[in-house]
Amino acid sequence: MDKMTSRTALRIGLTAVALAGIAAATPAAAQSGKDFFKGKTVTYIVATAPGGGYDLYGRLVAEAMQKYLPGSTFVVRNMPGAGHLIGTNAIYASRADGLTLGTFNTGLIYNQLVGLDGIRFDLTKMSWIGKAASDPRVFVISQSSPIKTFEDLRKSPQVNFAASGIGSASYVETKILADALNLPIKIINGYNGTEDMMAMRRGEIIGIIGSRSSFDDFKQNGYGHYIAQIGGNDKDVPQLASMITDPDGKALVALIQSQGDIARVTAGPPNIPADRLATLVGAYKSAMEDKDLQERAAKGGRPVEAAYGADVAKMIQAALQQPPKTIALLKAALETTVSMAKATGPLLEVADKGRKITFAATDGKKITTEPSGSRTKILIAGKEGKREDLKAGLNCEITYKPDGDMEPSNIDCK
Repeated sequence: MDKMTSRTALRIGLTAVALAGIAAATPAAAQSGKDFFKGKTVTYIVATAPGGGYDLYGRLVAEAMQKYLPGSTFVVRNMPGAGHLIGTNAIYASRADGLTLGTFNTGLIYNQLVGLDGIRFDLTKMSWIGKAASDPRVFVISQSSPIKTFEDLRKSPQVNFAASGIGSASYVETKILADALNLPIKIINGYNGTEDMMAMRRGEIIGIIGSRSSFDDFKQNGYGHYIAQIGGNDKDVPQLASMITDPDGKALVALIQSQGDIARVTAGPPNIPADRLATLVGAYKSAMEDKDLQERAAKGGRPVEAAYGADVAKMIQAALQQPPKTIALLKAALETTVSMAKATGPLLEVADKGRKITFAATDGKKITTEPSGSRTKILIAGKEGKREDLKAGLNCEITYKPDGDMEPSNIDCK
């Protein structure tokens, strides 16, 4: 064989080997997204305390997604605080490897529209996996209250409504509607999970604006009733839009209704690799179509009206495209100055390495709060400290927001 023939044969041989290698690699590449999750642990963050609708949906989703990602293990982690901001910030800041996902309140759309302090995310950049439901908002009133209709509420003396925190949908929607419609409502923050229901039963608060599915059992058990609804096709409760005539008020009601259409979301941080994201969306879709999940959701009175991936991303984008006037109304409603309070005395209890502390307010009432590892400034004997340095018995001056998010801004211990 001459040199030319030998070289030609070598090139042909190398080409054949390369093509064979590509052909052999193609099936593996196509499965690389699903294969990645075998033997891996996926952390599913729920941005509320245990109990309540977000926790229930999150656990249903996590369990079912694990079923459709064989070899994976899903671990649910509750990260409540700051009206879903803490959990959502954590999801956004996590590694973009597909191993951290979570659920949070889409009321954060309002906060991004107005540029609320504390936001460390951009909803348009998140890796959207799906949404589990459409869930109309309702005005829920304690059964013991004399308020039986929306008109009764308009004419009532000031009443207390609950919210989980300034970043939550319950706070934002209550604040903008109370201001726009001149409703006699005082918002009391700090109620997470099912604490608002218990507070209504105790008489601490009169009502709340929340997702209908979260309160249907509460209503059916005779603890409360609905006086108005935003969105949905239910005929048993008057639509708020039909009871107001102010154009600005109607615009805000329409915005709130759009949030109800994007309920119980699941998302990850930006830039999850395309093959892994597609695998997660596929597992989520299978989870939503799973008969066991649907039966368990129905048993708990929780609707399943799912959408997936790019479709949810488009819904988020559309909700963030609001006219300047609506954004101005939002900003005006949310420009709230929260007065700071200071308490001086010993730390009564310290738990979870300083993540939870209990102290006595100036009126003697015990307060349990969650210092932030990054936002709360901690001083121990004049030197910068950390949460784990906090011990029961330390004499401290604590600066906190009594009517807003209970996360303290400063802890100065001697």
